[in-house]
Amino acid sequence: MLNPHGMLFDLDGTLVDTSRDITANLNRAFDSMGYNQLPHETILSHVGYGAQYLVQQCLKIKDPGIRVDDKLVTEFWDRFRGFYRDHIIDEAQPYPGVVEFLERENRPLGVISNKPEEFVKGVLGELHMLHHFKFAWGKDTLPVSKPNPEVIRFGIHELGIDEAEQVCMLGDNAVDIIAAKGAGAITVALSYGFSSVEELEKEGPDYLFHNFPDFVDCFQN
Repeated sequence: MLNPHGMLFDLDGTLVDTSRDITANLNRAFDSMGYNQLPHETILSHVGYGAQYLVQQCLKIKDPGIRVDDKLVTEFWDRFRGFYRDHIIDEAQPYPGVVEFLERENRPLGVISNKPEEFVKGVLGELHMLHHFKFAWGKDTLPVSKPNPEVIRFGIHELGIDEAEQVCMLGDNAVDIIAAKGAGAITVALSYGFSSVEELEKEGPDYLFHNFPDFVDCFQN
């Protein structure tokens, strides 16, 4: 039985399917700079380590010989951010079972994402989910971010819980598992998000679920 005293969640691919909005806005930025668009699946394969990494990898795919310097990344990121502000939840939806679970849950909950905090709170706020969480952090909230376990330790403290093993971290990416393991928290991997089962299994999570209701069933039984 999975019975933590508190829970930490990733956002993209865990609580909310933001995939189409991420790829659509990246491709809008590509268009605005004269690049061809990238396939949805190609873009998603680089999600998880933050927007700057995502932009760098996508630009290299477009042009392997390109010199991806800070100026180019900053220009692309500024355009992407502008589009994303205007199209933050065009298609984003909570995964099945998430909202119902949050509405019933009375234990302390937090969100730790590698998305910029502006967009973490923007997505949750637009979907009327933000009030369920004690905090919602992004990559730029603290000096550290996933996969650094310190960000999980900070989150556990913010939940008001003393023991890491009393908290589970749910995520769909290897960085979530690595960070939570390093902090001593329970690791819950979710395969319905942006990473493959093989990528998740490689990190050896404590639990692996293929949909959110399966997690809820284990949590309640």
